[in-house]
Amino acid sequence: MRRRRSPSKKQLLKRSIFVNERIQAGTLRVLSDEGEFLGIMSRNDALSRARTEGLDLVEVAPKAQPPVAKIIDFNKYLYQLAKKTKNEKKGKTETKELKIGLFMADHDVARLIRRAGEFLKDGHQVRISLWLKGRELGKKEDAKAFLISFISKIEDAKAVSEPAFHGRVLRVVISYEKKKNE
Repeated sequence: MRRRRSPSKKQLLKRSIFVNERIQAGTLRVLSDEGEFLGIMSRNDALSRARTEGLDLVEVAPKAQPPVAKIIDFNKYLYQLAKKTKNEKKGKTETKELKIGLFMADHDVARLIRRAGEFLKDGHQVRISLWLKGRELGKKEDAKAFLISFISKIEDAKAVSEPAFHGRVLRVVISYEKKKNE
């Protein structure tokens, strides 16, 4: 028995966009590929105009009244969408998390400090979670001091938020500290 592959993101995107005959609306607000308004037309008129230009009719805003369609090459439209989503992702920073314990070996602490430095150099924020278990809950001041010393050992790190307890966990978010000459 043959196993079916799950569709790729590109295939799912193609299915969700209505093109040419798949457009169900009767009247459409039609735009050219440069974005200029061509008028409100029936679906058949817009399709015939797109075919004479050798392009596709792509539904851009299906929830508008009437729906907006663009006369454009479908592959060009997919490329523009991919480029737009890629640019939107550029500005966002991802938050990575490191879990530490109060009584960790020096080697483990050094390894996690290195790892946090790598995350910061890659442009991510780092959430450090210090988990307290059992009798360690009575040593909250020691835990706070340990977390502050842990952060001070990481190069170019600054705390975005103050260390705060969330139940059994002491959390702080750190990010890359820009130097004044940069």
